[in-house]
Amino acid sequence: MSDRRSGSRTRASKPRVERRAPRGKPGSLRWLRSLLGRPVALENRDGRLHLTLVERRRPPEVIRAQECAALCEELRLRLLEHGERHVAVLRPMVAVHDALERDGWEAVGRLPSALLARAHMQLLMLIGREASRALTGMADHLRLLQAAAEAREDRNRRDGVRDDDAMVVVEEIDSGDYEALERAWVTTESPPDAGRH
Repeated sequence: MSDRRSGSRTRASKPRVERRAPRGKPGSLRWLRSLLGRPVALENRDGRLHLTLVERRRPPEVIRAQECAALCEELRLRLLEHGERHVAVLRPMVAVHDALERDGWEAVGRLPSALLARAHMQLLMLIGREASRALTGMADHLRLLQAAAEAREDRNRRDGVRDDDAMVVVEEIDSGDYEALERAWVTTESPPDAGRH
């Protein structure tokens, strides 16, 4: 009777096989193929980069948050390329970036339609210089959100409802300076689909 118990203990004390470990003998072609077929990522540990395996299954919320963060990073880099000279003109795009970074697409959808229209035009100009799948997708999403915002504003006007979510933009420059900055920026960029609105 005691032999059976000791036998079950030895089986239970065996180390568990890591299910994410690559199959095959380490260093073999099968092992390498299995290893490279898995999602990998670079991880920063104490200032040094390490290649790590990534879990395949992620919740949809995590996927959306990561996509949003990557989109914000790419947009931030594009905006920083233009420097201080265009900051006043790019404010609608910066407002969209900040809302997207803060609360995701829901926050962008709450922005006024006029701001979304200007941001959409500016994004088309940014894409015109160097196209990107992420920014092209963002332009399509902005166009849809702009149409939804226009419908929401029309419905609120028709119903006599005051829109408390309307964003108030306060500028510290006079209109002449703004128009000069806008002309300077528009002459350096031209929207690829200017006639398609």
